[in-house]
Amino acid sequence: MKICPVCATEYPDDIKFCQNDGTTLRAAAPAANLVGQVVADRYHVVKKLGEGGMGQVYLAEHVKMGRRSAIKLMNPSMVHDPDAVARFNREAANASRITHPNVCAIYDFGETPDGMIYLAMEFIEGEPLTAILERDGALGTARAVQIFLQVADALQAAHDLGIVHRDLKPDNIMISRGKGGRDLVKVVDFGIAKAVGGDDAGQKVTKTGLVVGTPEFMSPEQLSGDKVDGRSDLYALALVFFRMLTGKLPFEANTVQETMIKRLTDEPTKLATARPDVVFPTGLQEVLATALTRSPVDRYQTVAKFAENVATVTGAGRPAAAAIPRTRADSDAETQLLDGAAAQATAAKVRKRSVVPIAVGAVVVLGAVGAGIAVLGRKDGTGAVRSDTANRAAAANTTATKRPAPGGSRGPLGDPHGGNPTATRTATPVDPAKAQDALDDLFLVKLGPTTARMVLDSARRFYDAAAVSVENRAYAAFVIGNAYSNLSDRRRFCDWVDSARTRNPGKVMYQTAYQGQCQ
Repeated sequence: MKICPVCATEYPDDIKFCQNDGTTLRAAAPAANLVGQVVADRYHVVKKLGEGGMGQVYLAEHVKMGRRSAIKLMNPSMVHDPDAVARFNREAANASRITHPNVCAIYDFGETPDGMIYLAMEFIEGEPLTAILERDGALGTARAVQIFLQVADALQAAHDLGIVHRDLKPDNIMISRGKGGRDLVKVVDFGIAKAVGGDDAGQKVTKTGLVVGTPEFMSPEQLSGDKVDGRSDLYALALVFFRMLTGKLPFEANTVQETMIKRLTDEPTKLATARPDVVFPTGLQEVLATALTRSPVDRYQTVAKFAENVATVTGAGRPAAAAIPRTRADSDAETQLLDGAAAQATAAKVRKRSVVPIAVGAVVVLGAVGAGIAVLGRKDGTGAVRSDTANRAAAANTTATKRPAPGGSRGPLGDPHGGNPTATRTATPVDPAKAQDALDDLFLVKLGPTTARMVLDSARRFYDAAAVSVENRAYAAFVIGNAYSNLSDRRRFCDWVDSARTRNPGKVMYQTAYQGQCQ
């Protein structure tokens, strides 16, 4: 039964407005189920979609526009709780600022005259990623990557506006069907999201002393109650991605508490260990390892860079440019995820460091079968694989299989390949003082499948030059090895990288390349 609040005329539940004065009818008595009611004079409630601790969610239609919406109504028992109301307010304020095809749109927010607090949002005809994983188990790599990339774009759009989600998990990733039956992602529930720099007190703690968020998908800094930024969302995204690829989390334990402790103390499980029956794209493990680094400083500094490297090593196509909103950053520098002092300090360190990976250590080594390229990044605060070198691995992954065991005899240490690199190698003198810059150019700019022989020949000239330093001779050996890798000569790749690590054992990059590809 409904009643007109103006004239007190009673009507059956299927009537929306008073026939005497046009006023929106209200329930004659408070009802647990609002189906058939009109909320805020404009949302006709069609059916109940679900409920949780914060309240109920209904499918509703705008009485004039006919547009369907999901209406979240706060539980009446919580409308007097300042913290609960603040969370509702945050979700409306934060999510409504983000205009992105992969973020659930917020249409309206307010309080009705009879005290109901509501949030009207885009209605998504789909299911949460949680349901898909529970039903289907681990997803195929291609599907997992496409879902990952869309979530990454959504998070980057939020981060560009200074908004951190703080509760990314499969439950908050809705999957519907787009054109051609492809997965269309919508990131939802920005209820505990907050703007970076909104306060200096660090992560908000609830009245019970628990840090807000979902423990299974929280970053180490979030678990510790430290201040969080976009890199915390990045870590959570890496956990979700790992779950999609393997059906498991990289920190398995019997209890949630043990899982939390492992995240603070242990190294994450590798993809191959979690799913030994699956051959993952070359380099994907290294990219994930960077994203799951315990310290935020050592991770990728933006979700955009993380997504770029995932797309590169998996050979996945990126969404069309038209689908990327104006809030999307085109470079790491445009996204402010660090406070001012930290950002300046990081920038100063980067400026002082050489652009040469050999000078700063290895982050990622990407090997590929046949064309097995060793692609090396740097660990300079960005924690990212260089895009120019990472791109060289993309083609190799289209036919990636298990890496073959190393084989073949090794030549003398001074000349690992046992002969001239090419039949026409010249004896043009080189300037030892310019060796590092020249080798940088060969390795970081010129090296590729079509230029490998030229790079090999040029690097060999520096390797043979008498006045070249031990460090640069080792670097030349490393470049020669990678040239052979581009020529699908695995044995010589391993021989030359072994020569590099023997001549300069202090360079982690050489050790990592050899251990990852040749042992």
